[in-house]
Amino acid sequence: MKTAYRQIRSMGTTMDLVLPGKGDAPADLLVEEITSELDRIEQRLSVYRPDSDISVINRAAFRHPVPLDPEMHLIFTELVAYHRETRGFFDVTLKAVLDHYLEHGTEAGILPERIAGSAGMEHLVLEGDRIRFLKEGMQIDLGGYGKGYAMRNILKIISGRGVEKALVSFGGSLVYGLGSHPYGDCWKVSVPLPGTTEPLVFDLKNETLSTSGNSLNNQKKFGNSGHIVNPETLHTRRGKGVVSVTAGDPVRAEVFSTALFSAGNQRAMEIAGQFPDLKVGCFFM
Repeated sequence: MKTAYRQIRSMGTTMDLVLPGKGDAPADLLVEEITSELDRIEQRLSVYRPDSDISVINRAAFRHPVPLDPEMHLIFTELVAYHRETRGFFDVTLKAVLDHYLEHGTEAGILPERIAGSAGMEHLVLEGDRIRFLKEGMQIDLGGYGKGYAMRNILKIISGRGVEKALVSFGGSLVYGLGSHPYGDCWKVSVPLPGTTEPLVFDLKNETLSTSGNSLNNQKKFGNSGHIVNPETLHTRRGKGVVSVTAGDPVRAEVFSTALFSAGNQRAMEIAGQFPDLKVGCFFM
């Protein structure tokens, strides 16, 4: 069977597409549509673009309420709902905290009050179709949610083109298996575990796998202090470890993998036990 392989650079990482049964022309057309949608979402949600919707909100929402169009209103409504569902461990208001640690290190002393006081979803308020911040200095970063949201929209494009089998990997940490492997009944995806030779293995069929943690690549980038902040302690989750979550919705998988890693092993399993739609693999050292 002919299979098309494509790569797309977007949102600071690479999306890999495996498209069984697709010729070059249909694959190229699909890549064109996907690239356009990824660029659109990055323009809206990236904190690295000064003119993005999120950057505008970060600059203005403490001074005055910022209007939200229907898409952004739905996004923030979902963010608030996931904050509640994860018992507060999914929190998009921690950008200033993480930026401080990345600049000064986690051993630099007590977190300044102006930064610690700006964090917390309770300070993010939706008023109808407007958003405002109650704390000066609050900064939001949608992080993994943005990748999940992009994957969700990309899957609509792929399905709309009549694709029945595909493997879509977004930076390796977010993978969706559409249908089944051409020579099997699912897509088998493995997740390496730090310090071990036995990976976690997941069978994906119309499911997303999201993995969060202090992997080797993340340690090279952020150091041993990690890059995921616990909203309760405002400290980064240290040490080696990963949490992998499968769910039908890419956003849900991304949100819970981040939240559960932030929560730590015991709390993670307590929270995950409340949601039978999720399959969770945890590894902490």
